[in-house]
Amino acid sequence: MSENKTGKYFKYAIGEIILVVIGILIALQINNWNEQRKVDREIVKVLSEIRSNLVNDSLNIRETRIKKSEDIDIQSTVIHALEIGNIPYDSIEHHLGRVMISRRIVLVDNGYQLMKKFGLERLKNQELRNELIFYYTNSIKTIYDDTADDDYEFLTVFLPYIREHFLDWNWNNRGVPADYEQLKSDQYFLTSLKVNIKNEESTLEALQKGGNKIQYILPMLDKAILDYD
Repeated sequence: MSENKTGKYFKYAIGEIILVVIGILIALQINNWNEQRKVDREIVKVLSEIRSNLVNDSLNIRETRIKKSEDIDIQSTVIHALEIGNIPYDSIEHHLGRVMISRRIVLVDNGYQLMKKFGLERLKNQELRNELIFYYTNSIKTIYDDTADDDYEFLTVFLPYIREHFLDWNWNNRGVPADYEQLKSDQYFLTSLKVNIKNEESTLEALQKGGNKIQYILPMLDKAILDYD
């Protein structure tokens, strides 16, 4: 009888151990699930911040592109007028206020920097991760580099010329040459405009590509937010 009781106690003890182990595993699984939910909620917050940043970037890029396109059209008009020697005095002063001007742009990467700190590898969608990295390390850099080139030409080429050959100049508004006839025959000024317009067209292209990249990323971002939520 003693041996029979011992066997039953042993089986009971094994059963208790198994139940305890199962309970621990379930508790660990619940804890892991809760921790993962916390992580997922943080990722959603960060992705939402990135989305907000990208929407603002898209609006800024669009506005800058519109103004830059207008600047290029006006500069082309001035170049054509100088080449044919027929300066339209009624509009040239306004046009000369918009040639070779630089338009700076501020793009925000707060959300992306948070995601980098949190861990880009946490993003389940590898394509989204790669596209975000490309936009923030390549697209934005290209826009800033091209904008810096425009700014450099404005500061080092155009402004010195204005100080020497213009009576008055107001950014984005008007420019009054000291001598219209001299301006018509000034090859340096004409060549400077032609060189600059190529740089501005490159900036416009960089802005276009950056805007397109944002439009490609946003749907992927929306889907990722829903997947984590």
